[in-house]
Amino acid sequence: MNHQTVDQSVALRSEGQRLIAMRWSRFSRWRKTHPRGTNWLLLVLNLVLTAFLLMISAIPQESPAAWYVAILCVSNLAFGISIFWRKKIPLTLLVVSTFTEFLYGLTVNLHSSYILTGFTSMIFLYTLAAESSLPKTVAGYCISVVAYVLGNILFFYTDTSLEVSSTSVDESPVATVITLGFMVALGLAFNLVIVMMGRFAHKNNEFDRQVIERFEQTQVLAASEERNRIAREMHDVVAHSLTVMITLADGARIVGQRDRARAEEVLLELSNTGRSALADMRRTLGVLRNPDGQELNLLPAEGRSADARENLEELVSSFAATGLPVTFDYEGEELPADNNLRLSVYRIVQESLTNALRYAKDASLVRVSVRVHLPHIEVSVIDNGSTAPEGIPTPSNNLGSGKGLAGIRERAAFYEGSVDAGRNDLGGWTTRVHLVWQPTVLSARFPHTE
Repeated sequence: MNHQTVDQSVALRSEGQRLIAMRWSRFSRWRKTHPRGTNWLLLVLNLVLTAFLLMISAIPQESPAAWYVAILCVSNLAFGISIFWRKKIPLTLLVVSTFTEFLYGLTVNLHSSYILTGFTSMIFLYTLAAESSLPKTVAGYCISVVAYVLGNILFFYTDTSLEVSSTSVDESPVATVITLGFMVALGLAFNLVIVMMGRFAHKNNEFDRQVIERFEQTQVLAASEERNRIAREMHDVVAHSLTVMITLADGARIVGQRDRARAEEVLLELSNTGRSALADMRRTLGVLRNPDGQELNLLPAEGRSADARENLEELVSSFAATGLPVTFDYEGEELPADNNLRLSVYRIVQESLTNALRYAKDASLVRVSVRVHLPHIEVSVIDNGSTAPEGIPTPSNNLGSGKGLAGIRERAAFYEGSVDAGRNDLGGWTTRVHLVWQPTVLSARFPHTE
């Protein structure tokens, strides 16, 4: 069976991983992004430390047999190589290494530790604590502790070594118990430190995972919000422009039979509306693919002129050119130089007039009112339309999709406002929107609002 090791030298693939890596130290970053290199480093360190331990441990004073040396070398190399599987089966490797070392001490050399497996049991215990659940960690800790305690008991009270005779314990039973207790406590504490270090690493890894997961969720939400914003802008541009263009085209066809000069004026307005729609579309798409990440204003938020009122008057005039009996009334202060606010007011008026053009049949009155008394801004569009004039085609005799009104509500909610839309006493439709412009609150919620 082939085990394909994944090369994670380029593990920081997502933006969230790259951001979280900034809080790591240089060695931690290398260790986490180069797991294969980390395993090689552990393998070499384990062999070096084990060789040093062999030189100072209680091995036979005479030259050891060749088979004995061969077993030690093969065993240490095998357990060293098993380090590469430490994250997949840490508990299994810990059990095997601990049992092997305990069995070696029980049958061959009771006075030696970490001779056959090196320090791999410590590595496996740490990995178990860092990568596995708490119950598995506790189980691994208990296995290590039990093996260590039994090994010390056998060391103090038995003489089973086949290679080296145990030295006699001349101490009193009380001293022996005290020494044994100290050794056991030392082993318990040492293994506990390893486990605590592993659990600390586990906690850090879990924190990193949660941060990356939260970052990715935020990206998904931001992308969803951006898609909704794009859909809203595209709806406002396309729905308005197509409605006006269809109305102008139908009007030009009808008027052209009686007044050719007037028909040419209508066709010119139709052409201008199409060009304006194309420009708005390009501006919207330009914001989406802005390579510098800079905030671009969506005209006509600030408008074709610096005066927001003139932009609204121009918008109303474009609807009047279609034959819609619309009037415009502006009262109060100039709209603040807030691009989003101006765009919201513009789109609210645009969507409301588009609905009036589509559905206010036989309307003799369409009144647009904008009142600015900061921090309050009120926009209202009132019509008295009811049924379509006989013989005049309309862009659509169906009810709308509701996206336009939903977009108006979203824009109002951004400024903690409200929307009141419904039938009025004139038999037509009223759309009234109230906005609250509070730059301090907006700056706190959205740093790039102004």
